[in-house]
Amino acid sequence: MKKFKYCIFDLDGTLLDSMSAWHNLGKDYLLMKGVIPPHDLNKILASMSMLESAEYFRQAFKINLSTEEIITGVNELIAGKYKNELVLKPYVKEYLQKLKDENVKMCIATATPLKMANTALERNEIVNYFSFVASCDEVGVGKNKPDIFYMAAKKLDADPSDIAVYDDADFALITAKEAGFFTIGVYDESFNDKKKDIQLISDMYIESFKELL
Repeated sequence: MKKFKYCIFDLDGTLLDSMSAWHNLGKDYLLMKGVIPPHDLNKILASMSMLESAEYFRQAFKINLSTEEIITGVNELIAGKYKNELVLKPYVKEYLQKLKDENVKMCIATATPLKMANTALERNEIVNYFSFVASCDEVGVGKNKPDIFYMAAKKLDADPSDIAVYDDADFALITAKEAGFFTIGVYDESFNDKKKDIQLISDMYIESFKELL
């Protein structure tokens, strides 16, 4: 693998072991409200927006709150996990230190709101490895569009061909690759069913950052 002087890291599922927190968010909220969630809750919520999910909770489980109050409660629950619970995936800090020692310029591009991302980065003591943290909220679209990658490249003052993008999501890796970046797929259990596709999409694929030490 060519040595890259610039790197863009995804946060959730790549650096942070956080995908299960999002996966279980609806269930955890209902349990917090004393409601036993149905076994197929994630399937029910899969195609719903946050607003639709809140309305479903309100009506289906007779939660005596407005949809706005439910959304606030769900957001506070996940924000609390970023602030207090979520941990790094194995060998993340060691790999970031290796890149820092090699004078690699690094940043994060994430779909997670900046405040939540930064609280987790600070608590896990890795925020200082990165020149900046960029959120999809800043560009108004997710990683199915290249906007956040191009914005990060501009801030890094580098061409896409000189930047390695690390991500666990198939759609993000496709977007980055089509935009001209070098792509490194990172295994996460949440995308286990798409592992073979991700291996094909990526210029390089790793199960763990230990492989890169």
